[in-house]
Amino acid sequence: MSPFLGAEIEGVNLCGTLSSEVFAAINNALLEHIVVVVRGQKLSPKTYVEVMSQFGVPGKQSHSEELHRDHPEIWIIDSRNSEIDAAGKRMVFGSECWHTDHTHLQKPPKLTSLYAVRLPETGGDTEFANAYRLYGRLSAKRSETVSKLYVIYGADRHLTFREADRDSFSVPSRHPLVRTHPETGRRALYIHPLKMQSIEGMTTEESETVVNELLEATIDLSELYRHQWRLGDLVLIDNRACLHKAARDYDPTVGRVMHRMIIEGDRPV
Repeated sequence: MSPFLGAEIEGVNLCGTLSSEVFAAINNALLEHIVVVVRGQKLSPKTYVEVMSQFGVPGKQSHSEELHRDHPEIWIIDSRNSEIDAAGKRMVFGSECWHTDHTHLQKPPKLTSLYAVRLPETGGDTEFANAYRLYGRLSAKRSETVSKLYVIYGADRHLTFREADRDSFSVPSRHPLVRTHPETGRRALYIHPLKMQSIEGMTTEESETVVNELLEATIDLSELYRHQWRLGDLVLIDNRACLHKAARDYDPTVGRVMHRMIIEGDRPV
């Protein structure tokens, strides 16, 4: 889909149990290309959970008020229900910063999947960055410094804290700013700025400065993959090697609905 990440798999219907050959092809593509797109799927919530469960154990998500009633493994991300910003407008969820998902967990997800259920007539794109290349863009000296940093994570600082999600954020997590992928062995930048309480040993303000400068120095707009959604798209994201961000290119009040699942991962090292 781009020279640096993203691949589309054609000719596969994910309804039902995947053969070992098909599963291996998808998983290998994910490890190689980081983001995998499977178009034209017709997944009921039950089938969606069954399909994704073949990649591992579905993880518990925050935002408990928006989980699917019958299949709580699925978070229904509906732009019409997003929070209101200081200007009184609906926020485009996930557009605030480059991030990887659910870093507040002790064992963050290895995989995020997004299934397109409703889309605006135009816009609603998602951008992806190859986190291996972000790390590789650092100088040797800066790479050595950054590789020694650890980040303390908690609840999103820009969202309203929900009492029902208290358990999810009760224990702060501590993860390296640069992690090693457990399957590929490659090193990648690993961060969620808005869940970051601080970099260990720094104030919140100092930490924000470090992370903002780091992202500004490494994000190359010419190397992004920008996904233009179609109904029925299932997009798989390797959180261990990718940062992503929603584009603010549509009116959230018109309705953009994604069904999101996460698959449990291991503790980053």
